[in-house]
Amino acid sequence: MKSIFCVVAAGIMAGSLSFSESAAAADSCAGVDQTLTKQRKNDYAALIAKSLQGKVKPAKVEVDAFLQSGTWTVIYASTPIADPGYFFFDNSSGASVFVDVWGGIADDGDKPVLIKWARRLGANKEISSCFAHVVMAD
Repeated sequence: MKSIFCVVAAGIMAGSLSFSESAAAADSCAGVDQTLTKQRKNDYAALIAKSLQGKVKPAKVEVDAFLQSGTWTVIYASTPIADPGYFFFDNSSGASVFVDVWGGIADDGDKPVLIKWARRLGANKEISSCFAHVVMAD
């Protein structure tokens, strides 16, 4: 089974994630859908709860951000049993399948490491770059 958390550092952010509207964000997240609808919140809360093997009910999952490019989706969410994290889902089979989750605080210069980590999961360049940018901007 894939790891539930790849914690890079202690002290996970406690607040909600905000996506920067800067020019850098526009470049790093060009073509990435960031629209978080109520339906997407509900759908991914259920998928995250399922990925935690039923230890959390979907109503207890707080979905704060949505990134989607091609068949890949990254959800920033918090649960009562773990620090907030970026949950990666692949939809290439026609259904959203949980792949892994990243949690932690990135240090200056970690963007290439984050991109490489996401690419190793199979995530496309666009979602990997946007994910890394969002982590670094926070």
